[in-house]
Amino acid sequence: MSKIKDIFLDLKKEIKRIRWCKGKKLVKNVIVTLGTIVFFAIFFVLIQYVIVLVKMIDFKSIFDTISNWF
Repeated sequence: MSKIKDIFLDLKKEIKRIRWCKGKKLVKNVIVTLGTIVFFAIFFVLIQYVIVLVKMIDFKSIFDTISNWF
């Protein structure tokens, strides 16, 4: 039990040593984080849309049409 207590005491000491961002730097980091999240959300939605469109293409009829040309 004392080992667990020591772990939490060490954790508490380490947390006190952390330097947290303040002011403009914090706002900048939040904006960058939110921008990145929005970018990847849009990116993955577009990728999913493209995949659905590709699955909807009837390749058999395209190949049949091309083969009829020759």
